[in-house]
Amino acid sequence: MGQFILKRLGESLLVLIIGSMLCFAFIRMLPGDPAAAMYGDQLQKLSEADRFRITENLGLNEPLPIQYGKWLGQVLQGEWGVSSISGEDAAIVVAKSLQPTFLLMFSAHFFVFTLAVFFGVTSGLCRRSLYDHAVTVISFIFMSIPPFWFALMLMVFFSVYLGVLPTSGMGEGGGQLRFILMPSLVLALSHAGYYIRLLRNHIAITKDTGFVFALKARGISEWTILKNHLLPNASIPLLSYTGMSLAVALAGSIVVETIFSWPGIGRLALKSALAHDYPVLLAVILLSMVFVITVNLLVDLICAWIDPRLRSQLLEEGRR
Repeated sequence: MGQFILKRLGESLLVLIIGSMLCFAFIRMLPGDPAAAMYGDQLQKLSEADRFRITENLGLNEPLPIQYGKWLGQVLQGEWGVSSISGEDAAIVVAKSLQPTFLLMFSAHFFVFTLAVFFGVTSGLCRRSLYDHAVTVISFIFMSIPPFWFALMLMVFFSVYLGVLPTSGMGEGGGQLRFILMPSLVLALSHAGYYIRLLRNHIAITKDTGFVFALKARGISEWTILKNHLLPNASIPLLSYTGMSLAVALAGSIVVETIFSWPGIGRLALKSALAHDYPVLLAVILLSMVFVITVNLLVDLICAWIDPRLRSQLLEEGRR
């Protein structure tokens, strides 16, 4: 098990390094001039020598591998650079946006798991019934709806027609619930269909297996079978999909946070890209990669801890 953990840590570190290299290269190839974003119209009034000096100070005149090496060395020392727009430390700018994004992500996944467990389990137990077909159709509809369209429809209904929910901002204290409800619902409903289908299929297949019939023959109630056998077996694929789903939800938060003016890292990434604020944009991408890789690593370890078969397989691989 220890060798597996070390192996996964090494793989995660390799993925992080390669991903940071690719992101750094792609960001540097974006059209536009960071110096122009920083100095605006004043840049046109400067001489060619002054422009060259500014570019040199920003390190943009050096070869790309050298730029990446210097940036990575600064990051390892805790220096993420300075925002070319606000002049603040890039790490501080990103840190201010982390809490709103995590709040949005966790509230959205609370709705996701609530809907998935209820509708996925009940649909799987009522396989091929009218209820099962209805849940399947509704799941596919929400899987097909673009999040931006769904967000606009919610804003029109709850904010314009009913006037009960605000359209933008985050709010403070106990009032945050009214602000977070619509953006979290958009994220949740755009992903809940996948969870419902995954859980439904696993429950429907597992409940017809031999060990379930043997448990029923012994007089064990269906509720006990569901609680002690079906749901624990379904937790492995559900957790495995959660790791990938969090990465997709994090990417989708750019659209949701922009529409609802939610002050998270998704909106910050878009603003930084449009303003060519390279230090902040790189900090957002790198921290997002660290979060996704860490979550997937933890999911693998939790699945191995839950399932004895995975533990045995890992121990055999460790002995080789």
